[in-house]
Amino acid sequence: MSAYGSLKTKYRDRECLLAALKEMGYETVEVHDEAQHLFGYQGDRRAQKANVIVRRQYVSSAANDIGWELQSDGTYLQHISDFDKGKHNTKWLNGLKDHYAEKTIAKEAKKRGLVLKSRRVVNGKKVVTYLKLGV
Repeated sequence: MSAYGSLKTKYRDRECLLAALKEMGYETVEVHDEAQHLFGYQGDRRAQKANVIVRRQYVSSAANDIGWELQSDGTYLQHISDFDKGKHNTKWLNGLKDHYAEKTIAKEAKKRGLVLKSRRVVNGKKVVTYLKLGV
């Protein structure tokens, strides 16, 4: 049985987290108002619970569930088993964080009446430019 590692994140927007997970290849994600138990690769119920869950069958054939548990401060605690950290390593986590950031920035820009002008990479960093409508 693989132990879960939990990591505090800065994710606060469930909609943006779901969109980021979709961009990372997870089309099927469960969302629960009340946190549900995660399950191990043998179907064993784990102590960890999550509100946003990718069930093991969508992770890989011998995987555990992965999940994000809503905390009292509005952030999500990420639960990924030690076994699944091979696939969900630092590179994958950074990709998720980047997609999440893009989604939250786009959402805020829309609220402010901004539209996307360009998206490019400058010196290895993503640069996104928005314009105010009617200006």
